Amino acid sequence: MIDEKTVPPLPRSRIRRTALAVAIGGIVVAFIAVWALPNMAGPAFVQVRAVVAARSAPVGPTVAIGGLSAVQATAIDLSVEIDNRYPLSVVVGSGRTAYQAAAYRRESNGHLTRVWQAGVNDPALEEGSDSPMGGPSNNTAAVVPTGVSRHVITAGAASFLLTDATGAALAPGVYYLRVWAYGIGSPLVPVSLDNGVDPLGAPTDLPQPTN
Repeated sequence: MIDEKTVPPLPRSRIRRTALAVAIGGIVVAFIAVWALPNMAGPAFVQVRAVVAARSAPVGPTVAIGGLSAVQATAIDLSVEIDNRYPLSVVVGSGRTAYQAAAYRRESNGHLTRVWQAGVNDPALEEGSDSPMGGPSNNTAAVVPTGVSRHVITAGAASFLLTDATGAALAPGVYYLRVWAYGIGSPLVPVSLDNGVDPLGAPTDLPQPTN
């Protein structure tokens, strides 16, 4: 018969080292989750969507937004919806106007011509050395709360009036809208005027306004 041997207890010094390693690991994980990710990888958690609505009127072209039923309208109003999917607020930075929108027409040769743009700043946006991003005054940053928020880009006279720079009505065709929040772009939204079609199909991207 083999005698059972008692397993000796772990030395106290080893227990203390193990506890210290666990505590340090917890601090590192908390630092990454609470500070590093929200501050250094904020844009990765933010999604942006365009909220587009035609302003119905008894005059004007027929407007079909995103393939939906056409309505007669004189203008298009846009808002930007921001969805921060991280459980904490995150920092996003950009050297641009906070919220931007633009509309482009695709020419027969594939060239994209911008026919309209608008932009508004976020009144809560911090700049310069007070910015969460720090650095020179041309840097901008904002803290985006967790969850979904919506911000109006155009309304009233500032809306997309379906006219060109000269005030002439836009020609029938497909126009592509996109909005940006802190430099993060939304998916494209096709808008068909007077049953226009784009034989080339939707573009993969739209140039962002420069300011």
